[in-house]
Amino acid sequence: IYDHNPKYDFRPTSKGQRMVNTAMLDLKRALRTDMGGGFKIHATDNIQETKENMEALGMPEEYNLRQFDTLGRVFDVLNFSGIEYVVLRNFEKMPDEIKVDPSHLDVDLLVSDYYEAKRLLDGLNPYNMWSTSYENGFYRIVNRVTIDGKLVDFDFRYMGDNYYDRQWQLDILKRRIKLRGMFVPSKEDHLHSLIYHAIIQKQTISETYVKQFKELSNYTETQARDKKFLRERLDTFMDGHGYKMVKPNDKTVGYFLTPS
Repeated sequence: IYDHNPKYDFRPTSKGQRMVNTAMLDLKRALRTDMGGGFKIHATDNIQETKENMEALGMPEEYNLRQFDTLGRVFDVLNFSGIEYVVLRNFEKMPDEIKVDPSHLDVDLLVSDYYEAKRLLDGLNPYNMWSTSYENGFYRIVNRVTIDGKLVDFDFRYMGDNYYDRQWQLDILKRRIKLRGMFVPSKEDHLHSLIYHAIIQKQTISETYVKQFKELSNYTETQARDKKFLRERLDTFMDGHGYKMVKPNDKTVGYFLTPS
């Protein structure tokens, strides 16, 4: 059975509230009713469950995991698909000057459609995060993508997940620019989303971000380390666009409104 226009939404299931393909769930329930109730027929509700069921049934060869030779090929696929995305940060050496090393490389994406990104890149939820995964009705959005035979962590931030204000997310995608074959935020969005990440979602400002603040805005060393100064600049930007501070759905992301 093929669903050429899948729609995902939260629905109550036997495993609790989960993000599912609504058409497939409705079909499964209708067929079970026609068969007199019970669990005489099974259908998977989302991509991750399909992969796990095929593994459990001893049919992993029936599912061909998508693999990429390089990080550049990942962006080629995203670009060709038409999905809207940006690499949020740490893209300065991407895609060709960065080593594909799972212990050091992770890619932070903002995408217009979580499940479309997961499908295109064939993202796998790490086993140790499955119980709190977005697919399972919770909040973890880490997906592992196979590049050069290695599993690399990708975070798929998506519209409405409160990682940033929803309107800001939409505007980041609208104002995105193409750089070396991938899409990244505009300079203004890059700077202010990085400030937001560094002082609202983190308790301390890393040396990497201090360096980037200086390069992106010509801030002095003192200014780039001063949370009060950075918050004033962030507030001016956000107020000017009508954006709000929002508490992220992902419980692993911090939310520190008061400078420490």
